[in-house]
Parts: sequence; C-alpha cells; structure tokens
Amino acid sequence: MMKSQINVRRLFLGYALIFCACSCLRASPAPPTDVSITQGPKGWLTVKEQSVLQIPCVYQLPDLLRQSNSVTLRWRKDGKTLRLVELGQASSTTSEPQLETLLREDARLTLNKETGSLHFASVLASDAGVYQCQLLVEGQSAVSSGSGTLEVIEQLKFMPQPTSKNLELGSVSKVHCKAQGTPVPQVKWMRETQLPLPANVTDHNGTLIFRGVANEQRGQYTCFATNSQGQISATVSINVVVAPRFSVPPVGPIEVGEADVAVMHCQATGEPKPTIQWDKDLAYLNENNTDPARFRLLENGTLEIHNVQAEDEGRYGCTIGSSAGFKREEVLLVVRSNKSASNSIVTRIIIVIICLAFLYFVLVLGLKLWYRYRRHMGKVQLDDAAHAAADADADVDGHEHAEHEPCLTEANSSKNLKSKLRESTILEQESQVADDIV
Repeated sequence: MMKSQINVRRLFLGYALIFCACSCLRASPAPPTDVSITQGPKGWLTVKEQSVLQIPCVYQLPDLLRQSNSVTLRWRKDGKTLRLVELGQASSTTSEPQLETLLREDARLTLNKETGSLHFASVLASDAGVYQCQLLVEGQSAVSSGSGTLEVIEQLKFMPQPTSKNLELGSVSKVHCKAQGTPVPQVKWMRETQLPLPANVTDHNGTLIFRGVANEQRGQYTCFATNSQGQISATVSINVVVAPRFSVPPVGPIEVGEADVAVMHCQATGEPKPTIQWDKDLAYLNENNTDPARFRLLENGTLEIHNVQAEDEGRYGCTIGSSAGFKREEVLLVVRSNKSASNSIVTRIIIVIICLAFLYFVLVLGLKLWYRYRRHMGKVQLDDAAHAAADADADVDGHEHAEHEPCLTEANSSKNLKSKLRESTILEQESQVADDIV
C-alpha cells in the first residue's frame, strides 16, 4: 500500500515537470538565429567621381519576421545613419528619421528594400568614407556587416571657375585660380599664347599678383591645372580701368525763384568713360516723369531746369558709373515762391530804414555830447579869465606908486574878458541848437 502511494506521487511529479517545461518553452521562444547578413560592403572600393555605384547588403530574414515591423535595415557612413527602412510587409519603403543623427537628404542616394543595396546615381568626392549596413531586430542586438571604405578619385576641375576681371589702374590686385582632383593638381598661369608673365606680375601657387596695375598688363591670361588625369585650362580677360571720379561735383544747396532757371553741374572722368544719370528723391529722371521742355541734360552732364516750379524742389542726385564702379553725389534745390520773394524785399527795406534811423540817432547824440563838452570847456576858460582879471585889479590897487607900469593893462584885461564872454554865448547858442535838433 505504502509502495503504491509513493509511485503515484512520483508519477504526479513527473507530469508536473513536463507541464512546466512545455509552459516555459511557449513563454520564451527561441532567438532568431536565422537573421544574418551574407554579403556587405567590400573592404576597399575605389571609383571615379560622377560614376554610378551600388554597394550590396544581402541579408537573410525568417518569414515570421518579414510579416512584422520589428526589423529595420540601416546604412551608416562614418558612424552616422545615412539611410534606413523597415523590412516588414506592412511598412512603407520610405525612410523615417530616428533619434540618431541623419546625414543631409540627397536624391542621388536610394536604398533598395528588397536587396538591401545602397545605390549612388552619381558619386561625388564628398561620398568618400566608411560604410556599413545593419539589421535592427526589436529587443535584440544589431546584426552588422563588415565595414567597407569607399575611395573617390576626384575629377580634375577648377573650383571655382576663373573669371575675367577689371583691375584699377595703379592698384595692387589678385586673380585666383584653384583646381581640385586626385592626385592634387599643379596650377600655373601663362599669358596669351604661352608668353611669360609681364613685369610686376607674379604667379604664387595659382594666384596672379599685380603690383601697380598698368595699361600694358591688360590682355588674355590662361590658367593650367595638371595631374595624372591630364590637363585642363581656363582663359580670362584682364582689363585695366580707372574708377569714375567727379571732376565737377554737384554743389549746393541751390536756391532759385519760381519761373527762374536752375543749373546743377555734374561732370566726371574715368576709363571707360562713365555715364551720368540724374535722379530726384532717388527716382531716376526720364521722359516719363519729366517735362522735356523744361528739363535738359547737357552733354557734359549738367542738368538745367527751365521755368522752375514749386514741385521741382527736392534732392537731386548725380550718379556716375562704368564697369569700373559707381559713385553718387546729391544737391538740394530750394524753390522760392513769388510771394515769399516780395515779402523778402519788403523785409529788407524795413531793415535798411531801421539801420539808417539808428545811425541818425547815434550821430545826433554824438553831436549833442560834443557841443555840451565844448560849452563846459568854455565856461571853465571864462572862469579862469575872470579870476585872472580880479587878481590883476588887486595888483593895480596895491602898486599905484609904480609909475613905470603901462597904462593899457586894465584896458587889455577888459577886452579879453569880453571876448571870453562872447565865445561862451556862442557855445550856449550852439548847444541850444543841438538840443532842438534832438
């Protein structure tokens, strides 16, 4: 009895173990060992610039994973995501940006979802780098291919293309010529048909340096770039110019009255000969916005406005220009109306009258002061004469016994005193006349 119970227990434990094992197997499916990349980028790949290129990425994927969106194919360049696509049947063929840094979108690059290959429509020098493809399975580590290095043989070319230039007479100027290619090309300049460079012109690593530009340096110059791919050349024209300058610039402000003639001068020099264009308040003058009967542009650049109107007032600009450059100067035109002109004349007349009246007042005041001064000085002289006469009388009384003294002394003193009195009277009369005038 006891033995049978033990067997039953063992049988029960065996069934329990089998049940747990089956449950564990169902709960933890086997890892996708069939996900793999059978062919990836080659270790080293060399192609020419602008050629077509396809880098393979052949992968194996179980049908169970193909029916879901849990697998992503990703291409990386120099450690950065370049293109990616989900491989599930329900997914689209367009790539979606992920959290990783994506390189700039480029229509030249396409990713084939079925084959996994990366296609270049036209290889550029910037495409050189290290490439790798990966399969990303949700919940699993990435399956990566080997890394492949792409080397691009850069086509021999000018970057940028040399262009013709105008050089200022007497200046120090440079003309650049830069070329790119694999290997690095050698660059040199020649003048016209293999002629040496003129004096004061040197070639420094593809840069023409003109020290003191002169007229004899104008002409055709050719830049040559050479490497193992061959030789390319570019010819440019060097022209010597003189920047436009004002020989007679506009000077102002200019003030004219209505119906008068306004003349604004503007003359310029330069090589080639500069053109002259006038504008009013930054709007160029032409036949559509001016009256040809009133506005006249002379051959030397002078602008004349006949029968000036009030609306002609404003800022007039003169622009001189050529292939050597442009310059602009402006002048203010002020138009006086007839009413303001007449008012100005009346104002000037009033000012002149006031000035004359002031001068007359100053003159009369000066005369009055002068006459008062003369009268005062006459009184002083009269008093001095009276005191002298009194002293003379006292001396006569005290010395009557002196018979030798002349008899005419008293008569002479009396005569002098009368003369002083007469002068004082005249001064008082002149002073009175001056007072009457004031």
